[in-house]
Amino acid sequence: MTDTTQQLALGGQKIVEDLRVLLKDSEEMLRLAANVPGEGVGALRDKLGTHVETLQSALGDAQQNAQRRYRTAAVNTERYVRHNPWRSVAIAAGVGFVLGMLTAR
Repeated sequence: MTDTTQQLALGGQKIVEDLRVLLKDSEEMLRLAANVPGEGVGALRDKLGTHVETLQSALGDAQQNAQRRYRTAAVNTERYVRHNPWRSVAIAAGVGFVLGMLTAR
């Protein structure tokens, strides 16, 4: 894979990791809420439990979707660069020039 496709994959992994942290925090809140007595807390525990289940499902779906999209992007990028090497070099040089001009300001 090229550097760009690796960076895209790392970005997707970062999103999945953030979702995992959110899930872990939600599970911890659910565990702590289980020890608190009261009527309103029961409803909160139920709602938080539903939230954790939904988040677990969303995490699995997001991870599969991200992997599929990044593989497709990697294949398409590699194919484009192989079929248009000079155009790819020109685009990279143009982007580098523009970024150089912006950082020089």
